[in-house]
Amino acid sequence: MSNGNFKTVYKEKSLIVELDSLRELTDMKLIDFVNLQGKPIEGFVSGRNKIKKHVVVIGGGMSAEREVSYMSSNGIVRSIIELGHHVTFVDMGADIAVVLLNLKPDVVYNALHGTYGEDGCLPGLLNIMRIPYTGPGVLASAIALNKRKSCEIFRSTGINIPKSKLIKKSDGYTKDPIKRPYVIKPLSQGSSVGVQVIFPEDIFSFGDYDFPYGDEILVEEYIKGREMQVAVLNGRAIGILEIKLLKNKRFYDYETKYTEGFSEHLLPAPVSSEIYNNMKAMAEKACIALDCVTGMIRVEMIYSSEKNALYMLEVNTHPGMTPLSICPEIATLENMSYKDLVKEILEEARFE
Repeated sequence: MSNGNFKTVYKEKSLIVELDSLRELTDMKLIDFVNLQGKPIEGFVSGRNKIKKHVVVIGGGMSAEREVSYMSSNGIVRSIIELGHHVTFVDMGADIAVVLLNLKPDVVYNALHGTYGEDGCLPGLLNIMRIPYTGPGVLASAIALNKRKSCEIFRSTGINIPKSKLIKKSDGYTKDPIKRPYVIKPLSQGSSVGVQVIFPEDIFSFGDYDFPYGDEILVEEYIKGREMQVAVLNGRAIGILEIKLLKNKRFYDYETKYTEGFSEHLLPAPVSSEIYNNMKAMAEKACIALDCVTGMIRVEMIYSSEKNALYMLEVNTHPGMTPLSICPEIATLENMSYKDLVKEILEEARFE
């Protein structure tokens, strides 16, 4: 996967697929169902008299991260069916409010990534409609996705973060805004979309940077250290995984996250019990500071052994949820299966 070909897609109509059985999902990905565009699917067993709840899984959508959302939705849909619920998968379009009014779900599983799902827009709509949903609410989602605002909160609550600077396109910088190496981060993108690390030896002119994801970016000092991922489930840190980069990868970018062979997962993270517990405490503190205390949250941080210091990077309110993603992998430390994890996330669904 490339980190340079992301596009948002405006969709006027949502695509809807109803699912009661795994029978047709055995050898088919969810995206193949969506491509049927609502045509009848043979072989489903309705069993509606045995269904516990009607769960609408909203994924796909219109952001640059729709592909990631599809990958997550596939496993989520399968697990919810296995839990005995009736599932409707909706690839969200601009008509989502009308779609939800017609579907009348008991609960919505928010599997969107990026714009509209991760930024608080969908939670806001669901609050108005009084439909319980998974994950954080409006303000928590919006602040967590906005790297500038979340950094301000981390700093104010005493959470250690790298030094950073907000840069606007209108500032007209032609030279490096801070000393190299530094990280360029779009303000409101997830999955490391648009993230670049500029090292001293790189041939790069800041004056040529074209701000592809908005007119503001965060430029952050690059911290050399070990990449740590903390899974926080409903406000409780359940474990930590270390990312070891392979094939000369210099940082944990989009390609590294979603391409097999570019990284190795060390579980649990091989650090002292003191550092391990400090990381869990920092992750929980960050989630409380942002009010991200429901759902599955992934907290990214760097451990610098040279400085013996932890640096908070960001809180991801909609981490990847494929069966092979980081958070489900960490959950195995607590003997939780992927289905168990989805069940716990669903049980905490609520509206504000």
